[in-house]
Amino acid sequence: MNDLRKLLPVGLLLCSACATPARSTGMASLPSTPAPVEVASPPAPSPLYLFEGVEVFGIRKLPREELLRLIGMPTPGARFNLEAGEFTPYLLESKPRLLAAHPLPFCRYSMVTYPPTHTFRVTVDLIEPGDEWRMRFAPAPTGTVEDPEGLIAAWGAYQQAYWKLRREGAVSETAQGGCQALTCYGGFNHPQLAPLEAKFIDGVPRNAEALVRVLREDRDDSKRMTAAILLSYVRSREELVRHVSPSVHDPFEGVRNEALRLLGTAQQGQAKALIPLEPVLEALWFPLSSDRNKAAWALVRIVETEGAARRERILNQAGEVLVEMAGMQQAIDREPARKALAILAGRDLGEDVAAWREWVKRTRTAPATH
Repeated sequence: MNDLRKLLPVGLLLCSACATPARSTGMASLPSTPAPVEVASPPAPSPLYLFEGVEVFGIRKLPREELLRLIGMPTPGARFNLEAGEFTPYLLESKPRLLAAHPLPFCRYSMVTYPPTHTFRVTVDLIEPGDEWRMRFAPAPTGTVEDPEGLIAAWGAYQQAYWKLRREGAVSETAQGGCQALTCYGGFNHPQLAPLEAKFIDGVPRNAEALVRVLREDRDDSKRMTAAILLSYVRSREELVRHVSPSVHDPFEGVRNEALRLLGTAQQGQAKALIPLEPVLEALWFPLSSDRNKAAWALVRIVETEGAARRERILNQAGEVLVEMAGMQQAIDREPARKALAILAGRDLGEDVAAWREWVKRTRTAPATH
């Protein structure tokens, strides 16, 4: 009898599952098995971007209008397929023309894209003769350092997987987060990416000193840059600052970019200053937009913590470059510079660059020495 009681619910369940559904007048019969629902993948991001214009940064003596004429770019408002390289010919033709007229110690064209709006701008970063002090970098490393536990190779594999998903539209262009590092580089919020992070969570703290050796000594630029990125998985902000601060002067811009990015992230939201001010102020004068915008955000994080406590020192050394950045159309330069200046001034003078320049002139106590 007990066995029968155990079998009854199963029998009833089987009967219910196998019963033919009754027909009712006026209602169409439903299929016994729902049709599978196909979930469409999100569309791949459009490669078309709107050109918003060109700016020159680093001019101290040369005539700006003449430089812009020599640079020559399409009229703002035109759209280009950046993946197909439609804009590349303009860059290739422009630089030789500029350098033929003005031999410069440094000249770099940077194209910055803004995925949310599908727009892009070009910045021509240059250094005039006599301003070579803006390139005081450490000597290039010459060593070869072993990849600790294959962490650098694993990061490369993760990046390949991430960008493949980005190109397919499976990962959003604007999505960030989804990692356990201090800062995320795309994140792991996708089933194909999620299993890849454990190696970094476990392996980086155990191999931090070995990664620092790569960062300091390896001659491979990409290995040094990856080592800096991986160090965002160390246990504390103080440890991260100690490891990456010297790399602000790395000869490769990718390493400098990551070092400055990590310093700003380490300082954000802290009750006391964790990062050194001096290399941040020096980096504001470095030749590339990727240098100065990360340095400016690091400075923002410092003054968010300290207020105007070191205003005189900041303006004496970097007031001029902050004002130039504040007048840029390129948002990645303008926004952090204006934010830092507003905190130092205790008020926001808005888009009036002349007003900012006058305020800096009145407030600083000595001109910058380089």
